[in-house]
Amino acid sequence: MTSSLEHSEDEFVEVAVKAFRAGGGPEALDNLGWWQVLSDLRDDESRVGVFALFRAQGRELATSNALGGLMAQPYLDLVGGTPGSIVATITRESPRRGSVTVAVGDPTGAQLLVDRPGFGAWIVDPGDVELRAVDVPGRLVLHELGIDPSRWRASISEADAAGARARSVFLGRVAMAFEMLGAAEAASALAVEHARAREQFGRPIGTFQAVRHLLAWATTDCTAIEHVAAMAVTLDSSAPPGYGEITKALAGRNGRRACERALQVLGAIGFTAEHPHHHFHSRVLALDSLLGTSAELSRALGAWLREGRTDPHIPATLLLGR
Repeated sequence: MTSSLEHSEDEFVEVAVKAFRAGGGPEALDNLGWWQVLSDLRDDESRVGVFALFRAQGRELATSNALGGLMAQPYLDLVGGTPGSIVATITRESPRRGSVTVAVGDPTGAQLLVDRPGFGAWIVDPGDVELRAVDVPGRLVLHELGIDPSRWRASISEADAAGARARSVFLGRVAMAFEMLGAAEAASALAVEHARAREQFGRPIGTFQAVRHLLAWATTDCTAIEHVAAMAVTLDSSAPPGYGEITKALAGRNGRRACERALQVLGAIGFTAEHPHHHFHSRVLALDSLLGTSAELSRALGAWLREGRTDPHIPATLLLGR
């Protein structure tokens, strides 16, 4: 990212953090005018602002319809919807339960988009499906949908949905990478604060080399996520094939690592229910499970590289042109 866009992102994150602290998730989006910004993803600065919100959500453990609204954006031209009127759901495969469709956030007041590769996409009202709240750690509002797509005719044909689907998944993976980054940064900040305050042998534990190494590694983990995710936002539709998968896989892996290193620094206090660390750690784990875990995506990327012998590097012409 250019320096000006990096500065803009910092400002967007701080403003979004204040909005979440003042008015909660759904209200924060309205107060920020986020839905209006979402309608112009082609603009570089607008994209930075859109994705900065997810980093703030991770830091504040806030939940909103932002992810579903972002993922629904590529479909809106096909159905004539407006930003926020439709939120996309996510379908994942469970070894025990088969296909499970979930909505992140409270979908009240919006239509739900259910996309099934090979069959097209459905637009349904929340009242037409059973919404079951799922109690997951990380203060993440999540609902499972009791839905039988065979009851409805597809609102979007498979031919039309295919193009929108790829774009939707890319946006969703990048957004979750930023939210995992925010949560990992918050967990690391807790560890830094603890290292400054906790004393052993008459001095803060942050002066010990082993603790410094853990904090440095956690910072490095977060920095790697930040740069890969920021490049995804900068390149956007120019990103090479597989870049969305790379971004999400790295964010899931490094987000977990940062939280684990922070937990080592925190010691026993970090394992207690009273300490907030487990909320941030759980947020990372919950988001890693959606749209492909880091392990699943890494295996798939490895198979893709072996079969196609495709180098997923970013062409220098793209970087030099930015």
